[in-house]
This record gives sequence, structure tokens and C-alpha cells, in this order.
Amino acid sequence: MSDSAITITTINIPIFLENLCKNIYEHNHKDDTCIIIVADKKTPSDTEEYCVKTAKRYRIDLDFLSIEKQQQEFKKYPKLLDLFPFNTPDRVILGGMMSYIRGFDRLIAVDDDNYSTEHDFVGYHSITGNETELSLIENDVGWYNVHSALIEKNNIPFYPRGYPWEQRNGKSQQRRDIKKLAKVIVNQGLVLEDPDIDAISRLFWPIRAIGMSKEFEPQFGLKPGVWSPFNYQNTALCRDLIPCYFRPLSAQRNADIWTAYIFNKIGEHFSHVITFGQPLVKQIRNKHNLWEDLEVELINNRATDYLINILRAISLTEKTYFEALTELLNNSQKEMEATNNIPHQEYKMIKDFFDEYQMWGRIVSEIIK
Repeated sequence: MSDSAITITTINIPIFLENLCKNIYEHNHKDDTCIIIVADKKTPSDTEEYCVKTAKRYRIDLDFLSIEKQQQEFKKYPKLLDLFPFNTPDRVILGGMMSYIRGFDRLIAVDDDNYSTEHDFVGYHSITGNETELSLIENDVGWYNVHSALIEKNNIPFYPRGYPWEQRNGKSQQRRDIKKLAKVIVNQGLVLEDPDIDAISRLFWPIRAIGMSKEFEPQFGLKPGVWSPFNYQNTALCRDLIPCYFRPLSAQRNADIWTAYIFNKIGEHFSHVITFGQPLVKQIRNKHNLWEDLEVELINNRATDYLINILRAISLTEKTYFEALTELLNNSQKEMEATNNIPHQEYKMIKDFFDEYQMWGRIVSEIIK
């Protein structure tokens, strides 16, 4: 079993940690797993004590990164620290980069409202970075609604947050299953109870996911070229993708979704696979103002189809994930500049997204060289 780092940021006392540590202990992963918690200015002062005591009770390796320790750990990389404003969830990416620098084989990101189920949390995510025979979904439209694998209490259909609105139709449910040996580069565990959907969907109808359909168990992949968004909760990345992961602030609440589309493109180029399914977690969602969420998401939702058209149009030639990322960002900039049909607000958001991501690439290239 290779080593996994679990990274979390929180501005609460992370009571879910008890559940996670118990799962790691009961499934015999205490010797191959480390938890990295990234604090912020709003993190309560007694959070570190709670985390250390909880991890010690289950004999789990835990590293609590206070703001002072973050500054110490990344003193060689001040530009990296400057990319992440205080009091934003994006500081969790610092934990990801620390896991890379320390040599972990995969990164698992969780939110502080994700509660482990009885399933082997680390074990199922350990598919990431390995070649395995999988059931892959293919179709003729190049999109699949992965939330089709979840059972909604009242049989209401729903889509992942950031799923392109032009693709929300019956064709996104079509599938042909094929068995294939493939390398898994990302695994997203699905979310029960309150899965991640758009604010407009939450306002329209409450969704409650009560299980996963057996036909999709335990995990399924999308054939390269079939795309779906994924967020940064209950999600594992293989080691070589960790330096590629960034969430530009310009894309706001859906930055993780646009980054997922970057990864869809990279996976397609290398014929590597993104998987979904186990491990399932239950989300007891932190309080949100849905009207504010909706307002923030609107421009991004309108811009997503333009972004996807740009990404789909690019041909890649590079031989590593990071080099392919650089090539994709550079060529996407050129493709966007040659396009004259993008409205001003959407154009600016996409341009800023690429600009900020390129800045990330320049900074990280100095770390991984």
C-alpha cells in the first residue's frame, strides 16, 4: 500500500475528524496515511489541541499547519504563500504542495463537513495512481452525468455543480460500458445526503442522496474524451498531478470545477482515467446563503460553455502532466484571443483564470524542477 496524505482546511472545530481517524484506524491505514490540516485566521484557537488529541487517540500521523508553521514550511517559496489570501478555502492547496514536497504518492482532499461512512476511505482512494481494470462509460456526446449513479430520495434528477447547462439533457444519461485496463489519475468519492450541486438547483428543489446504485459499485470511470466536473472534496489526485492543481480566485466558487475541466483535458491527452464512486461520504453541509452563492455562480455558469469550447479545441503534444498543463494554458490563451463571440464579463473571467493559472505554473515550476 502506497502512502496517502489527506489535506483539510477549516475555520471550525473539525468534529468530523473523529469519524475520519476511526475509519483510517479500523481499515488498517494508520501506517500509510498522514493528515495535514491547514489553519486560517478564522480557525478557532483550540482547533490544534482537538486535532492532535483526536489523531493521537487513533495513532494517526497528523500535522497541524498553523499560520506560523505555514510561513516556516514555505519560507523558501514566499511567492507560493502569496497566492493564497487568508480566510479562503484555497489555502488547503498549501497542504497539497506540502504532501508533494514530502514525497507522498497521492493527495486526498476532504471538506470539514464530509463524514466517512463504513467504507474504506483511504483504501478506495488508493486506486489513484495505479493501473486497474475498470468499467468505463462511453457515449457519443462526450459528457456524462456522474450523479446518475446516486439514488435521490424522491427520484429527482440532478447534476454536479458546474455541469455545462448546454449538456443538461437526456443525452448526458446515455452510456455504453466497456471493460478496460487504465491508469487512474483522479478518484472522486460521491457524496450522500447533500451532494454538491448548483445554488440554482438547491433553491429550486432540495436534493437528498440516500445511496449509490449497485450497477455502478464500487467505482466507475469515464472513457477519456467523456467529461464531467468534479470538485475538491472527497477527491484523490495521483502524485504527478498535485503540482498541476490550482484554483484561480477569478473563477470564484466554481474555480475547482474549471480546474476539473483542465484535468479532463489532460487525462484525455494521456488516455488516463478519472473515476467516481467509492468511498462514499455523507455531507452535513456548513451553512450557506444560497442567494449569495447563486449571484457568485451566475457569470461562471454562463462562461463555462465558452471555456469548454476553448479547451476542447486545443491539441496537446507534451509528455508529462505539468508540461501538458503549461501547453494547454498557453494555447488556450491564444485560442481565446482569436475568438470574438465571448461577452465581456465572461471573457474577462476566462482570461483572468488563465492568467492566474499561468502564474501558478511559473511559481510551481521552480519548486518541482
